[in-house]
Amino acid sequence: MKKWLLVWSMLCFSITVEAQPEPDDYVVTLVRHGDRSPRYPLNSELWPMGVGEMTDTGFKQCYEAGKSFRKHQLPAHFPTRWSPGLSYHQARGMDRTIQCAATMLQAIYPDSLKTDSGHELAVVPPVYAPFQRDDPLLGIPDSCKGYRSLISDMQKSPLWIKKAEAIGPEKIKLWAQMSGQKPTLHGMSRLADTLNVRKIHNIPLPDFLTTEDEQQLLELMHWFLEHMSKDKRMVQLTSQPLLNAIDQRYKQHKTCLESGKTDCEYFYLLSASDNNILAMLSALGNPRALNVPYASRLTIRFSPSKGVVQASFNDQLLTLSCGSSCTLEQWSQLVASIQRSDWTELCHLQEPEAHSIPSDISTGSKKEK
Repeated sequence: MKKWLLVWSMLCFSITVEAQPEPDDYVVTLVRHGDRSPRYPLNSELWPMGVGEMTDTGFKQCYEAGKSFRKHQLPAHFPTRWSPGLSYHQARGMDRTIQCAATMLQAIYPDSLKTDSGHELAVVPPVYAPFQRDDPLLGIPDSCKGYRSLISDMQKSPLWIKKAEAIGPEKIKLWAQMSGQKPTLHGMSRLADTLNVRKIHNIPLPDFLTTEDEQQLLELMHWFLEHMSKDKRMVQLTSQPLLNAIDQRYKQHKTCLESGKTDCEYFYLLSASDNNILAMLSALGNPRALNVPYASRLTIRFSPSKGVVQASFNDQLLTLSCGSSCTLEQWSQLVASIQRSDWTELCHLQEPEAHSIPSDISTGSKKEK
């Protein structure tokens, strides 16, 4: 009996995830770029593609993400060739995010590059990518000095000081000298990211690190991201502009439908970095203890005909703070709960002032403190 119930529940879950999208739905998806070279390489000659650039594996991951998005999130007869008004595409202003968006769109619109069937020219779906310093949606931290100010502030907290002491000040000092990073948890998280990339590509450890050091640093990388996602100031700083933009584009879609048009924009693609997606997951009530994998997708679906909003991560339904299926009113309340009237002040925060901005979410549990 228990086995039958388990199979039935799995079937129900599968049906829920695979439900056929409605023609009047509006879909927003944030995708992390694919596999990349290190942002802070210790040996640049190992990475001929350049610093922080997508690898061949990364391009394949983004293409597969596009295929999965089309299969799971778009109606069965959605156009295979892009035309203006079908969708809007935006990327963080970096090569890897722009390239990932463009590669995904090749899979979403497989006939766009074809010149047969009466089409004389190929169509390349455009990707809007402003300079990071001018982009409050995806450009943080470059567009907000307050991001790094908040990190500096957190590093002065008892919890973060305790973490640094547990690793060992002398170790951190040595690792910083050998890697060129600052002797802080933030600096060491950057070194850890480099080690993680090397591990993915089966590149041996640098001589100044042991296997135990590697384990410590990789654990720190996840700890750092987890505690960044626990701080409400950081979550609000990163997610508020995104949530507002998503909400605005859905309202434009709704207005288009109400006007009687049948060619309304169907989806909004945002090619982003891990910090953008982690902040959004926290804002939606799904904070993660681990980083999001390469080419992962956070998708939000607005269904006007049903009056609901649902979210999924890699096509698996999420339970938001308002439930697995929220009403449009609950969605509006969720967006309102993230708003900070002093967001601009927080964005331009200078480091000495950071500690004066209160955090509504602790950066650790009572046990950790």
